Amino acid sequence: MWICPKCGHQFYNKNQSHSCGGYTVVAFLQNKSAHSIALFNLFLEEYRKIGPFELHPVKTRVALLTQMRFCAVNKIGIDYIDIHLVLTSLFENTLCFYKIDNLANRFFVHQARLYNQYDITDELRNYMVMAYDVGNRQHVTPKRRKIG
Repeated sequence: MWICPKCGHQFYNKNQSHSCGGYTVVAFLQNKSAHSIALFNLFLEEYRKIGPFELHPVKTRVALLTQMRFCAVNKIGIDYIDIHLVLTSLFENTLCFYKIDNLANRFFVHQARLYNQYDITDELRNYMVMAYDVGNRQHVTPKRRKIG
């Protein structure tokens, strides 16, 4: 793990690009509705059932981090939160996501909008587990040395 000497955040890769600053979850939630803050906390509680992670607040969002950032709450509206999950496969045939960004065919950022607790379905939880596994770098297989 590499720790940025300026902001103290931990990263898997040395000198990883990030928004360096004194950003906090409290500041991200400032002036947001009670409904949206409760939904934000509910989403984090659902992720805590999957496994431990750190919160990584940056200028525009709060990312979830294990060995790498695998999810983020991008926006908090009056009655919703926008999230994204980082996956290594494209999942187009679902109503869970309203937009998917392709990052060089290596990662697919699946974006969803949650209005209430019922939007956290079993299907979404399945994708959340997959994203958590990406955060733990389970998609990376060790390179084997060639002998001879």
